[in-house]
Amino acid sequence: MRVSAWLLISLMGACLGVQAQSNPAGTSDAPAKASTPAATTYDPLLDPPPLPHAKVSLIGGTVTKIDPVMNELIVRPFGDKGKTRIAFDTRTQILADGRPVSESALQNGQRVYVDTMLNGTTVFAKTIQIDAHGGAGSGRGQIVGYDPGSGELTVRDELSDQAMRFHLSPTTVVRSEGQTRTTADLVPGSLVSLTFGAQDNRDVVREVSLLAKPGSTFSFFGAITYVDLSRKLLALNNRNDDKNYEIHLTAIPRTMLRDLHEGTVVGISAEFDGSQYVARDVQFAQEKQQQP
Repeated sequence: MRVSAWLLISLMGACLGVQAQSNPAGTSDAPAKASTPAATTYDPLLDPPPLPHAKVSLIGGTVTKIDPVMNELIVRPFGDKGKTRIAFDTRTQILADGRPVSESALQNGQRVYVDTMLNGTTVFAKTIQIDAHGGAGSGRGQIVGYDPGSGELTVRDELSDQAMRFHLSPTTVVRSEGQTRTTADLVPGSLVSLTFGAQDNRDVVREVSLLAKPGSTFSFFGAITYVDLSRKLLALNNRNDDKNYEIHLTAIPRTMLRDLHEGTVVGISAEFDGSQYVARDVQFAQEKQQQP
């Protein structure tokens, strides 16, 4: 009996030892359970796939359209007449003043800087940074009408081509070519630039800059950046303000048009007719003769 009892105790100890080795606390089962949530954070049926490792390019421009249904942003790059379609979704990080914001923070007319990449054949926004102070307080367009009684100024927005109403307060300043003007100069057809100020009401204008009035004559000087002789149209990078202007050539002789090429430096006298600049005279600069 003593041998049997000793044998029984030994067998029980061996069984306990086997159980302890087969399932030690904090080992085999615990890591498997801990790794399960990480493995299931990505749902291939509901979540978009991870972005590919691709080269990122920065595009800065102005938002001209937002399509939340198609998850698409249309941006006009700074200094460019064209438009770029950029896709975005939940993988896109949207920032304002360095802080994450929701998609609803994106508005037409905003200045943005977008880190883009190719996702297949689509230009995709990896990060969208909203320039909250640069673009929210400015606008540009053409005057449709002005009511001195109510101080309401109606401007056809350059970006959206829609008529927008603004209000001039007693402190609103009207300027043209560095000189102070009166509201009597706000005639229909004039091109204007509006400034609101970062903290002002979005509808109340702080300053109106008259860029062009119908019948005004302007002098441009610089290199041609684009020319389309079939449409009698060119674009010129004006050295006075480093901006591109489209100028129509309907009044210029066809014999002179043949000498207009991209890169040619010219001086142009043009009249603003209320909708476009029309060249009255074109002079070739000496720089043209120095080119090979």
